[in-house]
Amino acid sequence: MATIQSLGIGSGLLTSDLLEQLVEAERAPATARLDRDQDIAEARLSAFGEVRSMLATFNTSVKQLNSVSAFNASQANSSNDSVLTATASSVAVDGNYSINVQKLAQQHTLATQSYESTTEAIGVGSLTFRFGTTEFEGASAYQGFTVNPDKQSRSITINSSNNTLAGIRDAVNKAKIGVQATIVDDGTGFRLLFTSTDGGANNSMEITATGSASLGAFNYNLGSQDMQQTQLAQDAEFTVNGLAITRNSNLVGGVIPGVTLNLKGVSAGPASLTISKDPSDLMDKVQGVVDSYNALKTMTDVLTAFNPDAGENGQGSVLTGDRGIRTIMNQVNSALRSFSLGSTYGSLAEVGVTTNQFNDYMMEFDRSAFQEAFQADPKAITALFATTGIPSDENVSYVSASSATQPGSYSLEITRMAEAGRYQGIGVSALAAGNIDITDANNSFNIFVNSREVSIDLTEGTYATAELLAEEIQRQVNSSSELIETANSVTVTYNSDQSRFEMTSNRFGSESAIRIIEVDSATAATLGLVKEGQGPYQGLELGSLATSDGQSSSLFNTPLLVDSDTQYSLTINGATTGVLTLPGDAGTPVTYNTPDELTAALKSQIDAALAGDGITVNVDYVYNSDDDTARLVFSTANAGDEISFSDINLASATRLGLFEGRGEPVTSIRGTDVAGLINGVEARGTGQVLVASTGENPETAGYYLNAAHGDLSTSTAADKFRLRVDGVLSGQITLGVLANTSSTAVANTLQTAINNDPALIAAGKSVTVAYDADSGGFKMTSGSRGASSSVTISSLEGNAAAVFGFAAGAGAAGQSGSAASGDADPASGLRIRITDGDVGNRGTVDYFRGVASRLTALIDSMLGSDGVLTGRSDSLNAELERIAEKRVDLAERLALTERRLQSSFLANEIIISNFNSTASFLESQLPMLEALVTPNRKK
Repeated sequence: MATIQSLGIGSGLLTSDLLEQLVEAERAPATARLDRDQDIAEARLSAFGEVRSMLATFNTSVKQLNSVSAFNASQANSSNDSVLTATASSVAVDGNYSINVQKLAQQHTLATQSYESTTEAIGVGSLTFRFGTTEFEGASAYQGFTVNPDKQSRSITINSSNNTLAGIRDAVNKAKIGVQATIVDDGTGFRLLFTSTDGGANNSMEITATGSASLGAFNYNLGSQDMQQTQLAQDAEFTVNGLAITRNSNLVGGVIPGVTLNLKGVSAGPASLTISKDPSDLMDKVQGVVDSYNALKTMTDVLTAFNPDAGENGQGSVLTGDRGIRTIMNQVNSALRSFSLGSTYGSLAEVGVTTNQFNDYMMEFDRSAFQEAFQADPKAITALFATTGIPSDENVSYVSASSATQPGSYSLEITRMAEAGRYQGIGVSALAAGNIDITDANNSFNIFVNSREVSIDLTEGTYATAELLAEEIQRQVNSSSELIETANSVTVTYNSDQSRFEMTSNRFGSESAIRIIEVDSATAATLGLVKEGQGPYQGLELGSLATSDGQSSSLFNTPLLVDSDTQYSLTINGATTGVLTLPGDAGTPVTYNTPDELTAALKSQIDAALAGDGITVNVDYVYNSDDDTARLVFSTANAGDEISFSDINLASATRLGLFEGRGEPVTSIRGTDVAGLINGVEARGTGQVLVASTGENPETAGYYLNAAHGDLSTSTAADKFRLRVDGVLSGQITLGVLANTSSTAVANTLQTAINNDPALIAAGKSVTVAYDADSGGFKMTSGSRGASSSVTISSLEGNAAAVFGFAAGAGAAGQSGSAASGDADPASGLRIRITDGDVGNRGTVDYFRGVASRLTALIDSMLGSDGVLTGRSDSLNAELERIAEKRVDLAERLALTERRLQSSFLANEIIISNFNSTASFLESQLPMLEALVTPNRKK
């Protein structure tokens, strides 16, 4: 019997070879398919990388034309570069000039004596630097010093942390006061050099040292010249076409319009300077754009090419038919061929940048055509390429625009000019006399400047004039490191008419404010610098107190009849008169014919009541010629005293203009933001910058409005309220007894009281209060606008609700502010700065977004995270990840197939083995069966 054989050992065949052949037969086509897909994806990904790189290169060349400075393409050629060179802007006019340089400007340099080391302790105190003109007799005999009013003086504090040469050097340099400090070794020791940052005769340094005697070695002033002058402060002297000119710098602008001269040496004879338009550098940049575009187009053409003659169906390139590349090139070509309105040149073709359809639509640049166009109208060339705004008003400048700003010509109307925050001190008559003594008892105060509070210590000494003391106050305030770091400063002047110091912030807008936070009585009395709540009490201005000529000795227009119902109490620093009545307790009415009679009666009565407290009160009469009204002013010799009235009845309010509380004059006057309309839509002002509304409907301010007010004549000091403005809580506000109870007058009084609240001033919050005729109530509108703008009443005391018509919250008719809404105005996001001029029509602002600007924005978006290139690259990377996953899946599936075949082979081997065993058994039984069968056959 034949033996059944398996594919295994019994067959003599290798099962593993067969399995590998079977598995490989299944693996090979699948792997080939995945390899092909991976090669294609990687090739496309690499191609898109090349496109991205080439597009970025093109974008770099385009961005060089998106800056206005690229178009300042006049050239200046000097016949003698060792004497002078020059640069010219696009506004420079062609011309020839003869220039002769007699002197170069020099910076003032002073040197100390020699010291053994840079760490040697010197002394403590302060160094005060002033800048101006030093007068000499002969070569070096110091005669005097005249301050440069345009340069701020500064003081540097020298203490144990910096009282070495190195420490003083670092302190001066860190303060950035207009002086560069360096240390040199002259062979005998170390010397500290001070060099003025600015050159010129009027930038000479005067240095005054106070404190330790050893610090006196740094003096350079009329009294002591311990420092050595190593370089004289000197102006540049030169002539232009025979006209003599002096300047404090060797970089001279403005002499020739649009040209900056760089004086480099004294000339033996005239040097000629030629100014001419030369856009060669600009043309090179334009050529760079053309070249990089052609390179980009050449590459994309190759990557997307299709050869119909290759093979049976033609042969494509790696990116043939790719929609992403087609989108990129279509959009780039559209931007390059776009047409701009509103300027002399509307397209690139008009200035020599064209496309040649007979050369695969490559770009070509005609330099001569471009140069001709540039010579004709350089501003139009700028508008064609770059983003720029051109105001018609010389006091208006273009700042920036947003992506939403559309090219066009936009009208500009200013309704309010920006103002800087100011502080007006209290008048102190002793200031006019001069010889003002400043000691450690009256030299300190804390001042708040544009959201920064700093502590000030004035230099002790006697100041000959109030003007010199004003300079010292300015110097010390502006020497504060915190103000220097935040670029905040003040200008301090002495108002001789009012005998007071006045300060002005360097910043404009509603966040600009100056306040005195802390001051002791001696300093307030000397300087007239007071915090809120201090100073004279000013009564209300009344027409009934006016005289025909405004003189206190003249007759009242109407004699003033006063009886004992006119009562009041006066409190000064806690000392009170108690309740007083005018003319007195006798009750007999008195007629006062002149202001002098009235003020004398009041003064006599008050002085008698305060005699035990040692306080003397001045009662003055102040006439306002603008509206023919007058007021009473109560003061003491100390400007820092707190003066208030109470127990005011209606008679004292209406006859004398008295009211409850403090009537101190307004010292801190907050700055205002510019306001106006751009393109006829209300714009938002911040400082001097006006920003066009982002919507058709501008953002609005939140306001409080409730109900009709009650009887305003019943107002008392007990009627109080607190409110929140943009979330900032005010202090208690009360109007006391009102002398003028007209709705408009009370609205003005409310506005003044609210805006003088210290908490709101510190937070930069304010309101506008107006009488609303429709509701009969008071409308309080926030000074800010937008979704966070709001005004709400927080709490009410006394009869404030009934008297003013107030209720807690925003009021029945009040509402929060809102953001801009509706379709964006074409001028949306346009930012302009208004530095001077009047309110009213201010012309137009022409905004251009040139080809380079549009291209840059377009390509930036293509290269960005959401751009088409990123999308295509992400898609291809995802495809490679899927291919990798398919490879893993294939390997797992083939391993499973191999295991299945191995199991099948093993099972078949067992079956065949069993069959063979059965066959062997049967074969062994056949002879026996045959033997059993054979005898029977014989029988």
